[in-house]
Amino acid sequence: MTDVAERAPLQTPPASPVAAPTAGSGVTSVGEVLTVEEAAAALRVLRHGGVDEATTKFALPPSVRATVSPLIAALRWAAVMFGLVFASTDASDGDLAVVVTLTIVLYHTTWRTFRPLRLASERPLYRALAVTDGVVVGAAVGVSAGFESPFVFCVLAVAAVGAFGWGVVMGGLVLAGSLLGMAVLAFATDAGLNLDSQAHVVVFASMVLVVGLLAYVRGRLLDVEARRASLAGRLDMLAETNDLLHILNQVARTLPTSLDLREALGAARTQLARTFDATVVALLTTDDEHEWIPQLTDGCALPALTTTDELPARLQEAIQTEQAFLVTDLGGTGVSPQSGTGVYTALRTRGRVVGVLAVEHDTALRYTDRELRIIDGLAEAMALTVDNARWFRRLRTLGAEEERTRIARDLHDRLGQWLTYISFELERIMVGEGKEAPELTSLYGDVQTAIEELRETLRQLRSEVTEDNPLAVAGAELVERFGSRAGVEVTWDVPNPHESLRLPIENELLRILQEALNNIDKHARASVVEVRYDVSDGSGRLEIRDDGKGFDVNRAVRESAYGLVGMRERADAIGARLSIESAPGSGTRIAVLARNDGGELQ
Repeated sequence: MTDVAERAPLQTPPASPVAAPTAGSGVTSVGEVLTVEEAAAALRVLRHGGVDEATTKFALPPSVRATVSPLIAALRWAAVMFGLVFASTDASDGDLAVVVTLTIVLYHTTWRTFRPLRLASERPLYRALAVTDGVVVGAAVGVSAGFESPFVFCVLAVAAVGAFGWGVVMGGLVLAGSLLGMAVLAFATDAGLNLDSQAHVVVFASMVLVVGLLAYVRGRLLDVEARRASLAGRLDMLAETNDLLHILNQVARTLPTSLDLREALGAARTQLARTFDATVVALLTTDDEHEWIPQLTDGCALPALTTTDELPARLQEAIQTEQAFLVTDLGGTGVSPQSGTGVYTALRTRGRVVGVLAVEHDTALRYTDRELRIIDGLAEAMALTVDNARWFRRLRTLGAEEERTRIARDLHDRLGQWLTYISFELERIMVGEGKEAPELTSLYGDVQTAIEELRETLRQLRSEVTEDNPLAVAGAELVERFGSRAGVEVTWDVPNPHESLRLPIENELLRILQEALNNIDKHARASVVEVRYDVSDGSGRLEIRDDGKGFDVNRAVRESAYGLVGMRERADAIGARLSIESAPGSGTRIAVLARNDGGELQ
């Protein structure tokens, strides 16, 4: 695109200074035009690394490109000076033809010194200008006897510029235009073309040879630069690949050091912050691509549980996109409204999405394709880390049953026996005293309460689903005991009591039911609890409702949250989907969906 300075006509300074106009007058003095042009030209030269603007589109080696404009200017002026030396006598004698030629070539050379053609430009304008230059200079030379003119080498100069700037075809067109202009003016002025002597033929042949030679040199220089650029590009890519491999090596050594998800993600946070200088790091994981749990939320605020439709737009886009993508100017659409640029990717492994990652910086255009390639390389390692940690958590949860049995046995054999011994001793002391002792009576009641609590704990630890005791039966016993103990109205609804899921699945559903009832007993202050377990065609749904005080799911932290986390981990262990709906003052609904075949949950 031609800037304002290029479109402005060249003007000569006035003989006397011109006062600058007042602001808002809309008038600019001639002197100001020159000053602005000079400043703009200087800025453009600095912008292109000291290379003249006329060659910025020319894919030549930098050292060659920097000398092109000076050499072209020198060639033009050398041709003019050559002609001036040999035409000075005729000009001083008043030869009008020589004076006209000198005036035209001198003006043209001065003009092209200040307004050079943009060599190698794809714009038709500059190609047309090159041919026009040839016609004008050729016509000027034709005025002063064509090939006998001392300025005939000015034709060679404009043809050389066309050949070197655009190649042999353009050089031929410029030379043809020059010869056409020379012939027309030569015959119009009766000066003649004068191509009848051997010397003149040699001059013409030299022009053709120079055009071909410069076009060949141009092609060779372009080939050299293309190879240099290709090599430089490969070296840059190798260097970048080396950096990427170094980063991935660090991640590969850091992330798998722990199969604990929190520890692994802590290492990931450190690596991401160091690699990207990030102001926002957001990583969410999912079990079913419907509900998302934030694991890393540095520099942003996300709910403790959210659905896919409620995710920030960029995270939704990442889930739907197969490859990592870069947004150089977010304009307030990032995970954080203050972010200017970001890279996003879904974490995929075993053919499914297990998480989504966003890394953002508060400055626009901060990240480039380099960061995009890095995040794309990190995604696979992080996906494997998240998935491995989750599978380990599932194995750990399933393997905890043996530990539950051992703990129950130890509690019964040790603590249970001690409490029973203390209860007997208190009874003996109370009978031996022969009179009522309020302190002993109170202590005896506390011991009986402790024994009953221990028995309930042992029941929960030992309770399990078996072929003879499916969840439809074990759940009914658990709910009945809970109602008696907590003093609330509890209903247990099983529409299909003869249908059941696999034992490992129903065992985990039983643990989730226990945890939910414990949370209701401790926190809900409910008066009515409804439990429903419905199994049909290999799919089961366990739902627990209460009319208690409820809570904000997005702010479920501290003691109640640990119960929710435990339930979610158990659901994850059997490939189930757990949803929690609650609000302050509106009670709570917990639903667990599970399938025997582990298929998609509706």
